[in-house]
Amino acid sequence: MKVHITLVGGQPAPVYHGIVATQPDKVVFIYSESSRDVVEKVRSEIHITEDEQKPLDTTDPHLIMERAKALAEKYKEDEVTLNISSGLKSWSHLFGRVFDSMPNASVVYMDQNNVLWNYRTMEHKSDFEFDMDVLFRLYGNRLENYKRLTDYTEKDLNALDMIKNIRLFNVFDFNKLTATLNDKQQNILRNQNSGKFDLMANGSQSYVEWEKTTKDSIGFVRIFLAKKNGKSQEVTFESENAVDLAFNSGWFEFEVATLLSKWAKAKSVYLNCHFPFRPNVDKNEVDIIVNTGTKILFVECKTQITHTTDIDKFRSVVKGYGGTGSKGLFVTDARMTDVARKKCEEHGLLSFSLQDDHLGMSHEKALALLLDSELFNINTK
Repeated sequence: MKVHITLVGGQPAPVYHGIVATQPDKVVFIYSESSRDVVEKVRSEIHITEDEQKPLDTTDPHLIMERAKALAEKYKEDEVTLNISSGLKSWSHLFGRVFDSMPNASVVYMDQNNVLWNYRTMEHKSDFEFDMDVLFRLYGNRLENYKRLTDYTEKDLNALDMIKNIRLFNVFDFNKLTATLNDKQQNILRNQNSGKFDLMANGSQSYVEWEKTTKDSIGFVRIFLAKKNGKSQEVTFESENAVDLAFNSGWFEFEVATLLSKWAKAKSVYLNCHFPFRPNVDKNEVDIIVNTGTKILFVECKTQITHTTDIDKFRSVVKGYGGTGSKGLFVTDARMTDVARKKCEEHGLLSFSLQDDHLGMSHEKALALLLDSELFNINTK
């Protein structure tokens, strides 16, 4: 038989991917009481015979060595792989000592880029399927609601250009009408099929009105912005996603997602990604998720960073939903402050601003260069 012995710690992804990569006939989980739940999550995703084991002591070298030698004897006539990617260092050292000397066994390691390294042959492989939805479930989450970038149309792209142009005419009024809505306005926007917001109380003639897409009609948004000098501009656009684009900076998320879709390693791009609530994670919505085929890139979009705590929250989401191997990218329209850039760097997050001078390169090329240079770097924390 092909027997896969896998050490289990707090990260389920390398355990699961090690099983997928080796395609064994039987799996032996080495786990402690604290990692029992990780075993259960992996078990729910595989359909392979298991060798039932009791939890293993975490520190006593005699007990650890005893278990390793017992398994080596039990499977001495089989083809064995030992996955040391997860689990405790005490386990990996002692199990590695035992199985590295076995002619029928190979010690393997699954890195954060989902490359499986065989320490007997010193070779690696990465030609196995990466399933983004499985990864989310392994970390106790499920992607419940999202939009694919492919769901957007040419009309949405035209609407994006209109929104960006009129926003520049009067940024303050535009933000008051569409981005910095109060709770009452957010509730109206969420629950009504049509409506209108204006700034009459602020002494401005500016307003926005909208109608959402239904099964019978395509939605539209009309934005009228006025200045104190009497000048004004108005745009009206129709598209299935018109309301989502106009409000809460949806246009900026769409612009960033479109940029990311042109990156060669972007296999699929998802917007407005909603997860069920997870304890100890303050945020359960991700602006953009990119499946690169080997790992997940989480993207947070802000026209500008008002509170640096947004960076802290985003970092928690990346680690809580994607595990230690996932990457996070924070994108802003306005230039980032040095404090914000430093905080991104301290959290291991990439940062990118559309207003920065990228040595004369287009946004598309500059962003691709950043991602290509950082995607496969190993996260240190």
